[in-house]
Amino acid sequence: MAAKYLTIAREIKKRIISQRYPATEPLPDQFALAAEFQTSRMTIQQAMRQLIVEGLIYTRQGQGTFVRKNFLQLSQWDLAGSDYFGATKTWEHLGTVASRVIRFELRFPSEKEQSSLLINADAPVYDFVRLRLLNDEPVSLDATVMPVNLVPGLNKSHLESSVFRYVQESVGLKIMGSYRVVRAIKPDALDQQHLICSDSDPVLEVEQVIYLEDGTPLEYAHCHYRYDHGGIVIVNNG
Repeated sequence: MAAKYLTIAREIKKRIISQRYPATEPLPDQFALAAEFQTSRMTIQQAMRQLIVEGLIYTRQGQGTFVRKNFLQLSQWDLAGSDYFGATKTWEHLGTVASRVIRFELRFPSEKEQSSLLINADAPVYDFVRLRLLNDEPVSLDATVMPVNLVPGLNKSHLESSVFRYVQESVGLKIMGSYRVVRAIKPDALDQQHLICSDSDPVLEVEQVIYLEDGTPLEYAHCHYRYDHGGIVIVNNG
């Protein structure tokens, strides 16, 4: 069972992501939050410190606690990209998209996965790795962790077609956007085997959390792309 301050921090994080707490206004004060969550002000302070460390909020002396605007910009898509469709929908106009399942199992989450998915240690997760192919050419190797309770009945056939089609059309969940970190890494043995690259070829890694519209994290993933198979497009409208 997670400590109470962590449970409160997770709930506040969901409210920030779903914009129930907008970046233009201060969060409710600690007394109001303590009353709502029926706890002490000290526990609320612990929850706030947790969110400050995670980079979600900051405090202004005498003015209150605010959401970091750059966190909201990172955690959501803009304009027409507000819906996340997954690789199948994203690439289908370029040719035939296929997914080859490398691994599919159920297990309990690591500490990092608990933090990223806002779940406890005893909440089972799907753990699957898929090779994504476009016109039979390997494009990415995706390692994904997803809470079982959010997506009951997920099976290998869904992984081979479109997980997000199943999530949205069959389970009925609405996906809001994502938080992503992009970095260059050296390929591991799995990358070299399935992406057909050498140990000296750089690999682009996208670490991401996909969120539902109420702020609940749906998946935590690491997607590896060959350096010569595309890049990241960044549009700045500011």
